[in-house]
Amino acid sequence: MTSISSLRGVGKALELALTAAGFKTVEDIAGATEEQLRQVPRVGAARAKTLLAAAKSGATGGTPPAAKRVRKPATRKPAARKPAAPATAARKAPAKATKPAVSSDDTKAAAAKAKAQAAEKARKEAEKARKDEKARKEAEKAKKKAKTKAKAEKAAKKIEELEAKIQKAKEKAKSNAWAKKDKKAKSKDKDKDKDKSKGKPKDKKSKKKDKKKAKK
Repeated sequence: MTSISSLRGVGKALELALTAAGFKTVEDIAGATEEQLRQVPRVGAARAKTLLAAAKSGATGGTPPAAKRVRKPATRKPAARKPAAPATAARKAPAKATKPAVSSDDTKAAAAKAKAQAAEKARKEAEKARKDEKARKEAEKAKKKAKTKAKAEKAAKKIEELEAKIQKAKEKAKSNAWAKKDKKAKSKDKDKDKDKSKGKPKDKKSKKKDKKKAKK
């Protein structure tokens, strides 16, 4: 039995993977199919085909044993001339354009300009933030004012309704009082009419006078 480590293209990691899958010898691989070999980790379709061919041909490390070669009489070959190294003309790299030197005054001016621009940007942002805050406060104030006004209008409407009810109740009470008074007055007039028709009864003083006259 031949170890699978002798197969061409089988390293330590692949040997361990094949051994774990049950392929411990070259003969095991030779008796397998490509599909079975592809189930082994690190073995794809191409590698499975190569391993199977190597195992079946009995290749072990390097090329398979070749047939005996017939020795031909040695013939001297003319010495190969080495090609002369091409003369490479030293090409000078194009000189890089040099930037004009920046003076310290220019640097200071640029820094001052950048600082001024940054300050202006910050000022505009602060101004925008202040305007936004003012607009927000005004909107809140207007909303609060509108809410208060709505409440006041609602309260005034309730007061008007209540006053209307009170006025209506007063008018009704007054009307009832006048009705009772009128009824009472009519009742008195009716009683007077009855007394007139029957004759007015004598009061107590008249009765006493009549008694005194009778004694005399």
